[in-house]
Amino acid sequence: MSTISAAHVAREITRRLYPLHAQAMERTARLTTYQQAETRARRAVTAAVAAALPGARIEEKHRRTRITWQHTLGPAGQHGPAQVDSLCAVVGPSGEWVQVDACGRPDSILLMLAALTQVPRE
Repeated sequence: MSTISAAHVAREITRRLYPLHAQAMERTARLTTYQQAETRARRAVTAAVAAALPGARIEEKHRRTRITWQHTLGPAGQHGPAQVDSLCAVVGPSGEWVQVDACGRPDSILLMLAALTQVPRE
């Protein structure tokens, strides 16, 4: 049975494991920086789209953001069918794309879409 000195074990740990640990920490730092930048970009686009839709509801999902807006029009003080105008926008991971689904009266939808085209770009 051979005896390995504590100094030898320490050298082997340093030689074999520390470089792997340093590489893993560097990858983690790069990934964290990327994810934070992605989140900031997505939130900036989300804020701009939501500003065009007062009262919109915002839901953060994993790497995507859903913006939902609804407006119900009904006859004042009367019973009858109500008209609902709605818009749902999904902002992609880095804010590089926005998917919009709109439903309602053409005049309302055109106004909503026009409002979205007026969103200031950074």
